Amino acid sequence: MSLEDRRDAAPARRVTADDVTDAVLSGSWVIDLRDRQRYAEAHVPGTVNVEWSADFATYVGWLVPWHDDIVLLSDSPDLLEPALRDLARIGIEGVGTHVLSPEPPPASYRRVEWADYLAADPGDPTQRRVLVDVREADEHERAHLPGAVHVPLHDVERIGPTLPSGEIWVHCRSGRTAAIAASLFQRLGRAVVHIDDSWDRVADRAVASGTRAA
Repeated sequence: MSLEDRRDAAPARRVTADDVTDAVLSGSWVIDLRDRQRYAEAHVPGTVNVEWSADFATYVGWLVPWHDDIVLLSDSPDLLEPALRDLARIGIEGVGTHVLSPEPPPASYRRVEWADYLAADPGDPTQRRVLVDVREADEHERAHLPGAVHVPLHDVERIGPTLPSGEIWVHCRSGRTAAIAASLFQRLGRAVVHIDDSWDRVADRAVASGTRAA
């Protein structure tokens, strides 16, 4: 085991529920570590869902500008320590932490499967949808659904405000990256639906977008 692997998590800043609210209002990155199912059902408005996993720190390091303030949320104190340790390994320290109360937070959004998207009536003007694909560029170029807008995850905050009006339906290859994107779109004030399903289940309905030059 390397010295880096044995590195302990840096001491966290314990923050209160009021501090969490202030952090959201100030534009800090308040990151909810819970799994995407529970996050979609109930979360603190303005937070971002990056469920803890082996590549948690990769996502945070990719999305959060260097030196921006970070607060981690979880309903389990046991989840905060490994997340702090992972961030410390990439040089992110001084992170705030808060354990959520048992009372469900007020915000939520829908999680659906491809069947729900494909069964919806695209001609209904009361249900205008914007399908957003946050897969890698080469995946989108190989095949995508008609009308899908490609917005890489790291560009959601930049491109999100320019998208057409309507409910954002966001998908990726497996549902995981789309969960992060869904929380980012909601953070921007957009109504959002998370398509938490595998691209393979809709691939037979996809269309080729052309080939790249050799």
